[in-house]
Amino acid sequence: MDFKKYKYFWIRAAVTAALLFSSNLSSQIHNVPFEGRYIWVVRNTLTSKDNIDRMLAFATINRFNNILVQVRGRGDAYYKSDIVPKSHLLKDVNFDPLAYLIPKAKEKGINVHAWVNAYILWSSDKKPIQSNHLVNINPNWIDQNTREVFDVNKQIQKNKMSNKGFEGLYLSPNHPKVNSYLVTIVRELIQNYDLDGIHLDYIRYHDSGYGKNPTAIAYYRKYHGINALSSSQLSKSEMLEWNDYRRKSVTDLVRELRKMIDYLNPNIELTAAVKPNLYEARDRFFQEWDVWLAAGYLDKALVMNYASNLKEFAGNIDIIYDNLPSKYWKSIVMGIATYNQSPSEVINKIKYSRVTRFKNISFFSYNVMDQNPKYFRLIKKILYPQG
Repeated sequence: MDFKKYKYFWIRAAVTAALLFSSNLSSQIHNVPFEGRYIWVVRNTLTSKDNIDRMLAFATINRFNNILVQVRGRGDAYYKSDIVPKSHLLKDVNFDPLAYLIPKAKEKGINVHAWVNAYILWSSDKKPIQSNHLVNINPNWIDQNTREVFDVNKQIQKNKMSNKGFEGLYLSPNHPKVNSYLVTIVRELIQNYDLDGIHLDYIRYHDSGYGKNPTAIAYYRKYHGINALSSSQLSKSEMLEWNDYRRKSVTDLVRELRKMIDYLNPNIELTAAVKPNLYEARDRFFQEWDVWLAAGYLDKALVMNYASNLKEFAGNIDIIYDNLPSKYWKSIVMGIATYNQSPSEVINKIKYSRVTRFKNISFFSYNVMDQNPKYFRLIKKILYPQG
């Protein structure tokens, strides 16, 4: 017997019913509201008061109760910081988007989460213009997938290869100074702003071949023996140990942030954007987000289930059901993309998320709705069937 097939039979049957509106069960499930409704707000919305006001009006009218506002994009700040250089996109150097936004959102009953891009640092093929940007002052913190001598200018030119899967320059998670620096950034945000949440994005390695920052390698050898990683052909046990170490370096940051938040303000929610396939998240990107939930480091995981294909979307949910105990499902926010699919495709994902009993949902991103005001109209009817 194909156990998995029968294990998920009820899910598939319920989904079919929900999508076709063919049973009382589907009608009952269809009317269950999502508790958490999150919308991602990309940093270009934060460049002016008018943009922020329009976004908040959209969030209010469409009954979102959580906004994820990107205050750290590429190693820069969309807020007042003594640590991080302000973004060059903010033409008014005295404008603090986060300070302007927070009281207005709270008046409308909307929770504000500071969306922080953790490890990704730069994605342009030109150097940052800010003299105190990390690319300019600490290029030795940047991760790499080769043991060749690091050349920051050569690395920046790789950003022209974005169409080949290169996302940009990342900080090295296993560099001994990187995580403490990121904790300092989050501490400053919590101490200076009345936030409801901290949201971590790019809280992972660039890809499986990374982790070869020279300082990080030297640090690893110091604690694992001088011969550690001495060959490109690692034994199975050496590779397992190395992979565990890389996973631990990311988990260490999440754990330290949890401890710091609990000390400063335990009412702040800690969330993270995670890869939707648990296996790939763990083995390719060293992002063990199931462990983060089980250990209580995260309050919620925002699963970036952005496939336009419903079968792939459902397959990622199957993996979650197969590996994560049911008591943690309430801590998942099912993420749906708007940039790569039609409203009708989004609607099918909403129905699937509802029928598989997820309590929270997110949409990436507000930009699509801002550029096409008609996009969300049909979606809203399904998201709020009671009107």
